[in-house]
Amino acid sequence: MTSIRELHPEQDAEAVVALEQEANPTRVTSPAAWLHRERSVPARAGLRDWVAEEEGQIVGEGYGLLTFFSERSETGIVGVTVRASHRRQGIGAQLYELAAEHALSLGATSLLAKFHENDEAVAFARARGFSEVRAEAESAVDPRTITERPPADVDLRPVSAVDPRLVHAVDVEATGDMPATEPFEDIPYDEWEQHVLRNPVFTPEGSFVVIVDGVAAAVSLIVVDPDTRRAANWFTGTLRAYRGRGLARAVKLASIEWLAANGITQLVTTNDETNAPMLAVNRKLGYRPAGRRVDYLK
Repeated sequence: MTSIRELHPEQDAEAVVALEQEANPTRVTSPAAWLHRERSVPARAGLRDWVAEEEGQIVGEGYGLLTFFSERSETGIVGVTVRASHRRQGIGAQLYELAAEHALSLGATSLLAKFHENDEAVAFARARGFSEVRAEAESAVDPRTITERPPADVDLRPVSAVDPRLVHAVDVEATGDMPATEPFEDIPYDEWEQHVLRNPVFTPEGSFVVIVDGVAAAVSLIVVDPDTRRAANWFTGTLRAYRGRGLARAVKLASIEWLAANGITQLVTTNDETNAPMLAVNRKLGYRPAGRRVDYLK
């Protein structure tokens, strides 16, 4: 018999990560990284999680919270994941009702679900009144197959060797210009430091910045799981004043070179499907389609 209970982060981290990786096989995480993410969500977001258990095994997870990048946000985020072996038994429906009710109790006027696209998840979302509003193309490459090297005339430095506040400035400005379903206004440095720099899978020595006139003009942030030899490009961005110079390509190549040298066999990146220039850069580098990540809104 399946029962629903509140999630206990320390106790449940390993099982929840296994559940999430089944639903999204390219996800780069670890129990420590998942636990860090859980703890670094600001209190104002009101995060609550539940799990479904059967015979002591976690077979489902659900959560609800408010987006926290804008003080005026009225968008609730809900997520549900159920093991393939336990779907179509009403478990996802129970978890969704808890997550949606909680998000609405926080003042949400709309609900947003973000997931790796598959037929069952799409059908589940549509049956509850959600519609696709945005999609990101997911691409993957073996970094060892990329022979192009970073340009020699660009000042490339690992994030571990620069003032992290320079990196934060690029992240905030570039993220503000990216297409998004939920509003983004700012992320204070202390929250960004906790969310990014202190994440156990964030790899500062494999993440790079381009320095131009003492300014971090572009940045590539990488997360790595050495056990599976997989990595993901968490973020690549360029300050507005420095765009159109090939700097994003330069930092991506610097990270790719580092990953190849350190035995990583898969690098995954996501880009908004409308971002034709970056998608073209990735194709030329050798990335191949690896699915879609979608936003469904109600």
